[in-house]
Amino acid sequence: MMIKFKNQLKGRRLILKRTKPNLKIAEVMFKVIDENRNHLEPWFPWPKLTLKVEDSLKYLFDKEEETKKGKKVEYGLFVNNEYIGNISIFNIDEKNKSAEIGYWLSSSHTRNGFMTEAVKMLEKEAFEKWGLNRIQIKCDEKNKASFGVAKKCGYKYEGKLREDSFSEHFNGFRNTLIFSKLKSEYQKLQKTR
Repeated sequence: MMIKFKNQLKGRRLILKRTKPNLKIAEVMFKVIDENRNHLEPWFPWPKLTLKVEDSLKYLFDKEEETKKGKKVEYGLFVNNEYIGNISIFNIDEKNKSAEIGYWLSSSHTRNGFMTEAVKMLEKEAFEKWGLNRIQIKCDEKNKASFGVAKKCGYKYEGKLREDSFSEHFNGFRNTLIFSKLKSEYQKLQKTR
């Protein structure tokens, strides 16, 4: 059974909209990425590869192939109709009922709880509608904002992948932290709210 991804998820303050490949969303995404290069480049390799609108458009078409296979879906975060970042759930494994969430946010919208809200919206869909059992979040050990979101959302620290990749930005090897949440933990948290 292939997962059916909703085009839009509505939250308290946010609307998550599928980033379908078209020039309009590519232009919007590129503009926000371009304005946030210094904020994003320490943590992600792709800002250096996103040099023009066409790069964002190509990315959207490439990731749509994974969406058609039921392996990945990506949403833009919108506040008052303004695009402020992205969240995706990828490496969706229907057999093992697991996936990974990744995200980024424009620097002007950090520390407002937007990403925490977005993660909770997406995990609700994944656990309740898609039947997933485990979701993980991985992030650079130095990225305090990213692992702060995982902790605020109730993800459990599982461990550290030591020096698992090389960071051009820091000119050295980096450690990756792994957090996860199980469906049983999600359900337990829902009962306490």
